[in-house]
Amino acid sequence: MEELVSIPKYAAQTRLSIHTVIKKTMNGELKTVVQKEGEKEVTYILFTPENKSPSLSIEVASEEDIIDYKKEYEVLHKEFLILKTKYEKLCVK
Repeated sequence: MEELVSIPKYAAQTRLSIHTVIKKTMNGELKTVVQKEGEKEVTYILFTPENKSPSLSIEVASEEDIIDYKKEYEVLHKEFLILKTKYEKLCVK
């Protein structure tokens, strides 16, 4: 069952900013209907139960994605010390 919902109401229900909802309607990601009310044209979003809440995807880090921060820090610190000594040698001359 589809219902017509205004942009601010859709933004509140899906916890998105109004700016984001407008961008999605302009890109065609959301189905819209334009109705004339009095002298104004009002844009409504066709609201269906499956797009009531935005889908959240949670990715679990695999073993190859795990970073050894201590090792990475040591590598960067070593590079820093090499660059620091090169810089100091340039400044002394």
